Amino acid sequence: MSRGHKSTDPMDRMGVYKRLDEVPDHRRLQQHAEAYADRDVWTTFLTEYLFERFDSDRFKEDARRAGRYWKEHMAERGRHHALATPADVETWMAALTDRMKLKTAYNQYWVRIERFYWWLQRHTDHPHSYQPVLMAAAEGGAAGDIWAEKLSRRDGRENR
Repeated sequence: MSRGHKSTDPMDRMGVYKRLDEVPDHRRLQQHAEAYADRDVWTTFLTEYLFERFDSDRFKEDARRAGRYWKEHMAERGRHHALATPADVETWMAALTDRMKLKTAYNQYWVRIERFYWWLQRHTDHPHSYQPVLMAAAEGGAAGDIWAEKLSRRDGRENR
C-alpha cells in the first residue's frame, strides 16, 4: 500500500473486531436494543453530520430514501436500524443487487450506510465498537461485490 492510500482490504479498516463472532457478547449492538427503541438515529445522522457537508436537494432526497429503505429492511429483520449485524447488511445488499446495477447500489445506498456506521463509531453517544458494513464486505457475497465496486473507482485518489 502506497503512502496516502487506504488499504483495499476492508479488514484493515475495521479496528480490533474483524468478524462478529470475535465481538464479546457485552459489546454486541443487540445488547443496546432497549436504549435505541423509538430513536431515529438515521435522522440525527443526516441533520448533525451529512447535511452539514452536502446540502443539495437531490442529495438530501437520496439520503432520506436510502435511510427509509434501510430502516424498512431492519424492521423486517426485527432490529433497530443502528444495530445491524453483517448478515443484515449482506441480505440488504443482495436484495439491492438483485434489482439494480452494482454501481447504483454503491452510489445510492452503500456509501450512506457505510458512512452512517462510521459516524456511529465516532460518537460517544453510541456504543458502536465494530463496523458491521465492513464486516459484511470482508465476508464476500453481495457486500463484497459492492466493496469491489467501491475499489474499482480508484483513479489515483484515496478511497474513502
